[in-house]
Amino acid sequence: MVQAGADNVAPTIFLIDFGLAWQFHSPTTYLHIPFTMEWLVVGTLPFTSINGQQGHTQSRHNDLESLAYTIIFLACGDLPWSSVTICRDCKAVLQKKMLITAEELCKGLPPPFSKFIIHVWSLGFNEKPDYEHLHTILLQCSGTGTGQPSKAPTSTPPSLSANTTRRPCIVGDYV
Repeated sequence: MVQAGADNVAPTIFLIDFGLAWQFHSPTTYLHIPFTMEWLVVGTLPFTSINGQQGHTQSRHNDLESLAYTIIFLACGDLPWSSVTICRDCKAVLQKKMLITAEELCKGLPPPFSKFIIHVWSLGFNEKPDYEHLHTILLQCSGTGTGQPSKAPTSTPPSLSANTTRRPCIVGDYV
C-alpha cells in the first residue's frame, strides 16, 4: 500500500507479504527450527535470499536480505541480477548474488545502507537480528536519524513508472 505524501512529504510505502510466512521457532518449545538443505525454492528470484535460492531453510536473516533487495529495487529501479538474460538463469543470478560486495550492491544509495547489508549477511541461521541497530541504519538512510538529508533518488525509478511492461522473474518459471 502506498500512502500519498502531503505538502512536499514523500509518499510512504507499507510493505507486508505473509504469503510465505511461517514460524521460525516451535510454539511449544520455543526452539529455533532446524536448518535443512531440502526446501523447494519459492519466491520471486531477484528478491529471494541466497539461502532461499539454494533450497536451504529460511530464517529471519533471509527475510531481511529479501527486504534489502526490495528496498534497493524501489530506490534504484533495478537489481544487478535482474536483467532479462541473467534472470532466466537461476545459477547466474545466484552467482551474482554470492559474488557482489555490499558496496557494489548499494551503489547510489545512502552510504549507511551497506552497513544494513553487511549486518544481515553476517547473521547466522539461528541468530536474532539486532532490529534496533537495523532500524537506526534505515533512519540514517532516510535522513531522519542523523539530521543529514537523504541521498535517495527523488524521482520515480524507471522500472516503477506506469509505462513499464516488465514481468517479475518468478523462480517457478525457470526451474
